[in-house]
Amino acid sequence: RRARSARTPEMIVSAAASAARLHVAPRSRPTRARTTTTGPRTTRARRRAPAKNLARDVSRFSSSETEERKYSSYGDAPDVEPITRANQTVVTPSPTDPNCASDWWKDAVVYQIFPDRFAPDPSGEDKSWMNLDAWGAPPQIRSFQGGHLRGITQNLDHIQSLGVNCLYLTPVFLSTANHRYHPSDFLKVDPMLGGEDAFRELVDECHARGMRFVLDGVFNHTGRGHWAFTSLLDAQEQSPYRDWFLPKSFPVRAYDVERYHVNYECWWDLPDLPKLNFDNAGVRQHVLDIGRYWVKEFNIDGWRLDYPIEIPPAFWKEYRAVCREEAPHVVTVGELFGINPQAVGEGGHFDSLMNYSFGTCALGFVGGGVELRQDDAIGGDYQVIPLDADGFRAEYSRVCGAYQSAHADSRDGGLGFGSAHPSMLMNLFDSHDTARAMWMLGGDGKALRLLILMMACAPGPPMMYQGTEVGQIGALGLEGSGRDPHNREAFPWHKKDEWDAETLSFVRATGRMRNDTYALRRGGLRWRDARGVASGDPNPALIVWERFFDDATDGDDALCVFHAGRGNPSGPTTVDTGFGPCVKLFALIHSGERAALGEDALVTDADGRITIDMDAQSGLVLVPARG
Repeated sequence: RRARSARTPEMIVSAAASAARLHVAPRSRPTRARTTTTGPRTTRARRRAPAKNLARDVSRFSSSETEERKYSSYGDAPDVEPITRANQTVVTPSPTDPNCASDWWKDAVVYQIFPDRFAPDPSGEDKSWMNLDAWGAPPQIRSFQGGHLRGITQNLDHIQSLGVNCLYLTPVFLSTANHRYHPSDFLKVDPMLGGEDAFRELVDECHARGMRFVLDGVFNHTGRGHWAFTSLLDAQEQSPYRDWFLPKSFPVRAYDVERYHVNYECWWDLPDLPKLNFDNAGVRQHVLDIGRYWVKEFNIDGWRLDYPIEIPPAFWKEYRAVCREEAPHVVTVGELFGINPQAVGEGGHFDSLMNYSFGTCALGFVGGGVELRQDDAIGGDYQVIPLDADGFRAEYSRVCGAYQSAHADSRDGGLGFGSAHPSMLMNLFDSHDTARAMWMLGGDGKALRLLILMMACAPGPPMMYQGTEVGQIGALGLEGSGRDPHNREAFPWHKKDEWDAETLSFVRATGRMRNDTYALRRGGLRWRDARGVASGDPNPALIVWERFFDDATDGDDALCVFHAGRGNPSGPTTVDTGFGPCVKLFALIHSGERAALGEDALVTDADGRITIDMDAQSGLVLVPARG
């Protein structure tokens, strides 16, 4: 029997420990007393919590029925020297590769949907016979609100208006849980969501619109209601599926049993989540058949693979190969926190990873002093500390550099070839597993919009969680807990008058910009120098990067400027653009509230520089003007 994965305090504090090398941004808001049920903390002076505090048993912060998660790397991430100086390349360009079937993923703009909470059945069919909470009711751990796959199909116009070209749905399997990570049957679409017909209609309509579709797969465990586990409960030692699971003794008891006193292996010792035994050939074949089935039967374009760290990496290589046999373009996206270049690429076992590390860096920069630990947002490595510009450059270059290094060292087809390049990592800053970004940022819409712009300008497909575009905060507001289930409130179709219209308009503009600007999707990334005209010093709240190509025939470069300072403009700042002398520039987007760019500022001087004055909490993207 495979041994339980070790769970050590070192796994949890790894992100906080790395903070010792970083510059910390000045806090702009005072300390406020708080508990684990209130909003994000802010502090005046940098503070590292002792390891014993970060390593606390997370059961103190949520009920046994919540999805408590702890993540670790598959081994140690490479020690990469941060790249922080101007004109240094952090990421190399990654132009279109016609020989890579999964190359489409680099151009994806992803929208995450939690099906029970996105949109109800548009048919108006009477469902009074079902025990459903009203749409928009305070979310509960166990209750359902009646979201439906046809509700998603009906609202694809809204989704596409955001620039989205790829849907990612959390599981749709038959399940007893509203999130459906407790699967009862991996080969059935839950009838509450509309069943197989509604799912096929949704995927087909996405494809008709030129969109891709990624489905969430959770194969580390099943629910107690899974047909193989019910066989074990009924037949005990005589069950044909006894060895699909990991019983410790008989009789196996799955109900009326307390957590930590379960006599079978289960995820996080939760009795409703029995672990599958991947040493068993029947389990392995069943999960391979599942992967193949959804690709073949419904033409999905990819799998997001939930909590893969306790399943052998060799299995995931086989899983990817089976899916590619049905459709070579299918991508697999592993849910791994931290930095894991050894897990992606043709020498690894996934095509992409959820790059939460981007989110921790960017939230730390735009957050104005917000500091989040595992009890605030999520367990594991998702910890946010305030960063100034130097701190962001150091930490983000460490993230990108690990994958870039693996890619550069393996062009012969080993680790990283074709997909471990940073442009394959799916960037995000929140999801159904974390507090919402607006909650983490204390309701600061300007900070949220700057965060969205940074993600749109970074290498790798951006992912947005449903409701972010209209400024959803969480069911309990800023003073309540931001964690599950409060971050899973229903999409507010019923409260359109409360939508954040400015953020919605901005998300649409950034989505269009990314789709229309090749450099933002495929260009390399290097830092650019920016200094105050009067002082000659860098601004600790200002970051400038260039998305560039080595070959001019690949496309135009783009210059991205982000000013996270609060209250005051940046002041006149000279920026080395990299465009060369006397180049007229065009602003694709400028999120400031006043005209900070004069006519002269849009033409580089003899040294390829411009002078700008950025509004507080604003961003700017410039490209060479045409015509």
